[in-house]
Amino acid sequence: MRIPLSGMPFWRSFFRRIPRLPGRKAYVVGGWVRDMLMLRRPTRPEIDLALEGDAVQWGEAIAESFGVRIGRVSEFRTCKIDVLHDKVPVRIDIASCRTDDYPVPGGMPVVTPSSIYEDLYRRDFSVNAMAFPLEEPFQNSFLLMDPVGGYEDLVRKELRILSPASFEDDPVRIFRLFRFQERLGFTPDLRTSRALESARLNGTFLRSSKSRLWDEIQAAIREESRCAIVFRWLLEKPWENALPSLKMSSPRRKRVFAWDRLTVHESVFSPLGRFWREMLLLLALFYGLPRQECDRGLRLLGVPEKRARVLRESLFPVPSENGREKTAQSDILPNLSPQMIFLNLVRGGPETFASFEKALADRDQQPLGEMSLTGRDLIKEGIEPSPEMGNLLIEIRELREKGILNSRQEELDWVRAWVRSRRQKS
Repeated sequence: MRIPLSGMPFWRSFFRRIPRLPGRKAYVVGGWVRDMLMLRRPTRPEIDLALEGDAVQWGEAIAESFGVRIGRVSEFRTCKIDVLHDKVPVRIDIASCRTDDYPVPGGMPVVTPSSIYEDLYRRDFSVNAMAFPLEEPFQNSFLLMDPVGGYEDLVRKELRILSPASFEDDPVRIFRLFRFQERLGFTPDLRTSRALESARLNGTFLRSSKSRLWDEIQAAIREESRCAIVFRWLLEKPWENALPSLKMSSPRRKRVFAWDRLTVHESVFSPLGRFWREMLLLLALFYGLPRQECDRGLRLLGVPEKRARVLRESLFPVPSENGREKTAQSDILPNLSPQMIFLNLVRGGPETFASFEKALADRDQQPLGEMSLTGRDLIKEGIEPSPEMGNLLIEIRELREKGILNSRQEELDWVRAWVRSRRQKS
């Protein structure tokens, strides 16, 4: 089967910019291939590439072609590159073709270089185990490689694991299954459903790689169907007896809905501190749990210690000398952290949340010249998302409160002067 790129000038020109290494076979793999077959278009500006050879060497050549630097190289010699093509940012993930062996179930695999066919057989689900060879010269179309029958599963809208031990080898695939169920609207086939139930009863989840599980949780939060994915977690309960209280309930369901609604207003919180979507989700999930179970859950989900500490301080504030909690406040004040604002909203109930959203709507209806700058405005001025951006937004707010800056245009002029000054110093 050959898939043409007719009507897709962006991707045709993109692939012409990808250099080839002499004597090395290269491929497009994974989600980009799946979405092209299913929708005849990729759904995201990101792409996975595989090489029968050294992925880092190829990544350096690709980065040079786009005039950027190669990103972090993993221990498996994979790399990421963020490029700009026709003014559109594209994330490129590059890996060497390999096989994975799991001497310890749930542990890190032992990696061996392989052909593309062996590489496709090691993947999570059949619909993600298809490839397009990058022919030289580029033909403006792709010839499908499908050794595991992924296209038939795509037509049937089924998710099928490629090995009965798939979840035992890599328990993070359980969470990935839930994510693809909601994103694609697919259902597991019979063998996959049985393997999932077996993994749940055997406590397979407890052997997950914590860092990779945390990465998967963050990937789920970036999905448009993030709310449904979280509900899938609560219904399926892959943690089974390890976290008996973490299950679907009416209050928890309402808190997850509130979290999902609040993420729309992320820019509002940028002057208040780091807006961690995953942190607010954990507050929605763990609110009301005993301290001991909360600690266990944070460890099982691989939550980094810094964020786990912030979450504990939010859920279990230390009383001050006068008997009141140091962090809890009854009103939604502008100097509260995003975590405390969220907790106050869910504690206050639907009326409090409705009042908060009305206040945000009134704010958005102000004349453009009266609105304060947000993180998106600073990005347009060439300032990268970073702690420095947060500090700038705080300083702008303080200058506005002091009456030094009195309009959006004055704020823009101040930011542009700051950017010019920084460039001159560098």
